[in-house]
Amino acid sequence: MTSYTYELPEQGRLLSLIRENLNKVGEEWKEIADFMLEGHVEYKPMRASPVMSGRQFVYQRANLNLTLYFPERIFEHLLSWLDSGKVELLKAVVQSSLPQRAGYDIHEFKILGIIDEAHRPNA
Repeated sequence: MTSYTYELPEQGRLLSLIRENLNKVGEEWKEIADFMLEGHVEYKPMRASPVMSGRQFVYQRANLNLTLYFPERIFEHLLSWLDSGKVELLKAVVQSSLPQRAGYDIHEFKILGIIDEAHRPNA
């Protein structure tokens, strides 16, 4: 029987893993990879019900809505650089950066800008 803990990594850890994996994709992704550490992650899990009536108890993979937020200056740059193919590749890199053990598959993936940078620790 497969079981998953539905544990998501701390956002700083996920952003570091995304950066690391983007650097492996190719030179053209290096600048985007460097932006990852300035981002913020929002998880909105959509848990699957692990118990179904009349069925054996089995954990299922669950869907996850994931949003990456970036300071407005970075968001504007991403907006001009990313096309639909690059967004799909970035989504795949983010998915591969989530530990298999987490038990989540990205359902909805968004990238948004943050106008107010005052809350950032190094702002």
